Amino acid sequence: MEIKEFAVFADRLKTAFPKENLLSTPDQMEWWYDLLKELSFQTAIVALKKYTLANKFPPTIAELMSIAADITDDRLPDADEAWGEVTKAIRRYGYPREREALDSMSETVRKTVERIGFQNICQSQYDQFNTLRAQFKGFYEAEYRRSAETRKLPENVRIAQANIKQLIEAKGDNIGRIESN
Repeated sequence: MEIKEFAVFADRLKTAFPKENLLSTPDQMEWWYDLLKELSFQTAIVALKKYTLANKFPPTIAELMSIAADITDDRLPDADEAWGEVTKAIRRYGYPREREALDSMSETVRKTVERIGFQNICQSQYDQFNTLRAQFKGFYEAEYRRSAETRKLPENVRIAQANIKQLIEAKGDNIGRIESN
């Protein structure tokens, strides 16, 4: 979203919630723009409309980003849909073609399957099926929460977070080298 489009968005936000002191300072405007600028103007306006029609109080940035993710269909499959991806991949590729099966899955489902082990899933006994599905659901829900939080972040924040993680890992590697000497 361009800065001029954001000004229109901000005006609509203030119009929707006139009793609130929203985006009243340049710092507030800059902060909201920085966190919402990666949304398209159309997506931001539709998210604001959806929120406004369902709520009495002004939105947070997180609420708007969550609605925007739903609008752009950037949503994650629920646990049952995810398990469906797994069973479909097993039927289609079987255990000998693990890489192809994993590549056919969405990222969150793939990470969950890798955590359990594709071969373990494929070779489990039929009487263990319900237990395996429950384990998958538990692991998937944890991965789902992490992925959902990450998906709400603007790309520039995701990149900054990844850079910080790399710096921390690099420092950890350096500390390990120093201790081993």
